[in-house]
Amino acid sequence: MRKYIYLIICVALLSGCLNNDFLERYPLGDPTAETAFETYDNFKAYAWGLYATFPALGYGTENATDDISYNLTKGNSESNWIKGNVTIPDGQSGTSWSYYSYIRRVNLMLDHIDGSKMSDMEKEHWRSVGYFFRSYRYFSLLSDYGGVPWIDHVLSDDETELIQGPRDSRDVIAQHILENLQYAEKNIKADGDGANTINKACVQALLSRFCLFEGTWRKYHKLDNADIYLKECKRTSRELINSMPDVTDCYDDLFGSLELSGVKGIILYKEYSNAAGVVHATSRTGVTAAAHWNPTRDLVDSYLCSDGKPRWSSGLFQGEEDIYDEFACRDHRLWLHVTPPYRVTRTDPSTAFTSSWEFTGNPKDQSYMDSLRIRVGVSYGSGKERQKTLPFRQGYSGGILGTVPHYSFYTENQAWYVSKLGYNNWKFFNCYLEMGSQQIEETDMPIFRIEEVMLNYAEAMCELNEFDQDIADITINKLRPRANVAPMKVSEINAVFDEKRDKGNTDYPGDYEVNPLLWEIRRERRIELFCENFRFNDLRRWKKCHYALKKKLGQYVRKSDFPNGAAVTIDGGGTEGYLEFHPKPNHLWPDYYYLNPIPRNERVLNPQLEQNPGWEEEK
Repeated sequence: MRKYIYLIICVALLSGCLNNDFLERYPLGDPTAETAFETYDNFKAYAWGLYATFPALGYGTENATDDISYNLTKGNSESNWIKGNVTIPDGQSGTSWSYYSYIRRVNLMLDHIDGSKMSDMEKEHWRSVGYFFRSYRYFSLLSDYGGVPWIDHVLSDDETELIQGPRDSRDVIAQHILENLQYAEKNIKADGDGANTINKACVQALLSRFCLFEGTWRKYHKLDNADIYLKECKRTSRELINSMPDVTDCYDDLFGSLELSGVKGIILYKEYSNAAGVVHATSRTGVTAAAHWNPTRDLVDSYLCSDGKPRWSSGLFQGEEDIYDEFACRDHRLWLHVTPPYRVTRTDPSTAFTSSWEFTGNPKDQSYMDSLRIRVGVSYGSGKERQKTLPFRQGYSGGILGTVPHYSFYTENQAWYVSKLGYNNWKFFNCYLEMGSQQIEETDMPIFRIEEVMLNYAEAMCELNEFDQDIADITINKLRPRANVAPMKVSEINAVFDEKRDKGNTDYPGDYEVNPLLWEIRRERRIELFCENFRFNDLRRWKKCHYALKKKLGQYVRKSDFPNGAAVTIDGGGTEGYLEFHPKPNHLWPDYYYLNPIPRNERVLNPQLEQNPGWEEEK
């Protein structure tokens, strides 16, 4: 009920507070405007509309990384970043440059704080909330463009020099974000304005995220003052971890809960409710006939074995030629990210949507499903109201899929939930809705959670050469027990711990070898935060976007295992090997692709806006 009431209020306020025409034309001196910003409750009502800036649940930029291959059309459906086809946009629509409109909305609130009837402490609180939201979106602008114009109040008609002026430097923007968030950390109400509102922990989580990004960007893009941001990430992350030292026991609860309130480690989340008209369709997008977001071989290879060692060196790894073996003795997050293998006998194979089934008689099929049910909570039948189940349930009054992997070239009379690479993404899948209703999903979405902060802290400490076993134990080793992975032992990680570690790419002058310990910390981040829209920006800040240009391969198969083996495309053209779909790109990652191009129309409106280097040569 609380969730329903909260979202009804938000939707009502959003419909009024986010009217572009109203906000853009609201004169600062209008008596109505002054009246609207008098009391604490006035500011609270206005601020609800600012929450709409948080992203919706979805796959975002994942297909521009090495984790996901978007397999709709061979050679064409991959991200333009990977194909090298990014062009300068004409306008700001669909770009982060459009956040200037949002920043103006925040500034409208900030400009009225001092003239309000609130107490000094109340003014400090709402200034902190405004600084949080403005910093959140300036962080997006900084990440995408580097230096941008800094505007910290609503512009009057005679301030054309700010509208027509040049970009402020990256140093200036980063410093403003840092100072604003530091102010907010000290002055915001510790508990915010109630459950799931911006509070001190949210500010610290954003500080942790921003400072890690900026510190590592500066280090790997050869800019000054990296340590200033890394040390601030260290400070604020440790303080937040001290106040929230534990994570939830069930990883899947973070992504399959109808209500994230009370889930351990959640700092802020986006609430979804069909009653309030705020829903998503992530399961439907990822797992229907349009399930084109296929995890890659490179991603699957990166999951550790349960002894905490890479598949290349672990004695527990059973091989890749049989997919049951490949998934055995692995990090349980693999089973919760990539749909695990199984096979059952559908009692009526003449229809694609049969709901009755029985075990095949092959002990391996049943023992594997039993193992998943016992160890990670994946059950037979319907399970809990939002639990993953095997056999995979598509909807259609309980219709089940007879087998996973389920290949696009061999559908076994069930054309939905197919994969070009043999792997499917089911991280956000939930089985509580029937097909046709899966456009009204209500599972909540984490915005900030303590696991990310732990990973930020681990990485910052490694970059500062201060990572040791004690740090591992309060960060990475908090995450592993719920994934059945042995704790990280820092003393064991050396130059030969992972033979596939990135040792530098000679195609890119100045590319660097990744330290073995840092490699493991980055691996843990990749796995824990899979498909939460961190990977692309991680590759950008590490200056490792060329990972995304590796050939994206899939499961190991044999053509002889399929009646129509001629339709199976194997890497290298052999009779067995890794599935392939898209060809490997035949170009390098351009250095100027690390920043986005400024929209063309913005430079027409403001001729002093210089384009990011490299993009002005675009043909």
